[in-house]
Amino acid sequence: MSEQPAEPVIVERQRRFSLAWIVPVLAILVAALLSYQAWQQRGIAVFITFEHAGGLKVGDAVVYRGFPVGDIRDIQLSPDLGEVIIEARLLPQAEGLARAGTQFWVARPEVSLAGVSGLDTLLGPTYLNVRPARQPGKPQFRFEGRPDAPRDQATGLHVVLRLARRGTVSTGSPILYRDVPVGQVGGVRLAEDARWVEVDAHIREEFAHLVRSRTRFFKASGIGIDFGWFQGLSVRAESLEALVSGAIGFATPDKPGDPVSDGVMFDVADQPDSDWLKWDPPLSSAQP
Repeated sequence: MSEQPAEPVIVERQRRFSLAWIVPVLAILVAALLSYQAWQQRGIAVFITFEHAGGLKVGDAVVYRGFPVGDIRDIQLSPDLGEVIIEARLLPQAEGLARAGTQFWVARPEVSLAGVSGLDTLLGPTYLNVRPARQPGKPQFRFEGRPDAPRDQATGLHVVLRLARRGTVSTGSPILYRDVPVGQVGGVRLAEDARWVEVDAHIREEFAHLVRSRTRFFKASGIGIDFGWFQGLSVRAESLEALVSGAIGFATPDKPGDPVSDGVMFDVADQPDSDWLKWDPPLSSAQP
C-alpha cells in the first residue's frame, strides 16, 4: 500500500501593523488641517478707492455693526496720484460684504447739538466702516469709498431744493415741519449753470404726505426782525440747533394742493413769510 503524500502545512503569519506608516499619514492630516485653517484666516481681499486716506493706516480694522470683520493690509496711491487705494482683507464669515451695493467710509466723529457720534475715533484708532446694501448684488471686489457716513434714505419722498446760497446747509442738515425733524439733507451741489445751489432733500415715508404742490420751504437757521407801528420791534430767532445745523423748514397752506412725486423742485426762501407760520392745515397720511 503506497503512502499518501503529506499535505503541505500552511502557516499563516500574523501581519503586524507598522508604525512607520503613522508618521506620514499624520503629517498629511496636519498639513491639510493647517492649510484649511490658513485658507479660513486668509479671507477675501477688497479694494476701496478714496480721495484721501483720512488717517487710516495698515492694520486698522474694518468694522460692521461695531464688530471687526477684517483689517487693512495695504494703502497705495493710484497710478495718476489722484486717489488712494486701500486693500482690506475681510474674514471668511464676512464674505457677504463683498457684493455690489456695499458701502465703505472712514469713521469720523460727528458733533452736533443733537449728540455726538463716532466719539471712539477721537479716543482710539481710526477704522473703516462698512454697510451692505439692503438687497446685495453680485460679488464685487472693487468699491468707491464714501466721503461720509451714508444716510438712511431708501424710502420716503425725495425732492430737490433750490437756494441762492448754501449758507450753513450741509449733508445731514435736518428738514423741519413745525420744528420737528421729518427728514434730512442728502447732498448739496452747485447747479449745472452755477446760478443756484441744489439740495437733495429726503422726507421720511411717514411724513411724505406733508409736502404738497403748494408747500413752501425756507431756511430755518436765521433770525427774523419784524417791525410794526403799533406793536413795536420784535425779534424772532429759530432754535440754536437749527442755527448751527443749517436746518430747512417747510410749511403747507390750508389749501395744500396735490401730493408731489420724487424729483419735484422747490425754491427755498431766506426766511419764512409771516403768513406761512400761521398755516394750520389738517394733513393725514390717509388723505390723497
